[in-house]
Amino acid sequence: MKPHLLLIGGTTPRTMAAMQENFTVHFGKDVTDWNRFLDETGTSIVAVATNGHDGLKPEIMARLPALKVISCYGVGYDAIDAKAAAAAGVIVTHTPNVLNRDVANLAILLMLAVSRRLLHDDAWVRSGKWKSIGNAPLTSSIEGKKVGILGLGRIGETIARKLAAAFDCDISYHSRNAKPGIAYRYYPDLEAMARDVDYLVVITPGGAATNRLV
Repeated sequence: MKPHLLLIGGTTPRTMAAMQENFTVHFGKDVTDWNRFLDETGTSIVAVATNGHDGLKPEIMARLPALKVISCYGVGYDAIDAKAAAAAGVIVTHTPNVLNRDVANLAILLMLAVSRRLLHDDAWVRSGKWKSIGNAPLTSSIEGKKVGILGLGRIGETIARKLAAAFDCDISYHSRNAKPGIAYRYYPDLEAMARDVDYLVVITPGGAATNRLV
């Protein structure tokens, strides 16, 4: 008999096939009455597969006495109470590093969009102003600019490396402590760094610890 797995959120066909090959899969999206589902099936669930957005609600976790592992296919797992899971002997896994470059690329894309006023200029063209008024106002480049990174973790380091190599940006960072072996300037004071840079990149975990930090 296959072990029982609760899937919260969607997944790819390839991953789904692997899950169904190894588990009896219960789909959270199909559950209309969670109390009834947990009463009837909760004691059989040994694994939960979820994502960083949907996570696993604490009240559901508490009613899965056989639960052994929560697998989060994503980097962030803020929506999972990892402390409660650890206290219950449940392992929480996630997938760090797999999206570092893509997230870094997107962060730089957003910087370029802001510096070159991409959305503004798109609206300028679509509205016909380029005909009636002329070209949109000139913008600035991120080339050689000072960039402060709040949170120099794996993704933050990737952003810093790309900006320094591709755009000759002057990188500085703020985190709880200076990181050994990092050549970028460290600011122990976040406000001081924010005053000194042209761009501030925030790449921190969510949650109460960072809420309203900026």
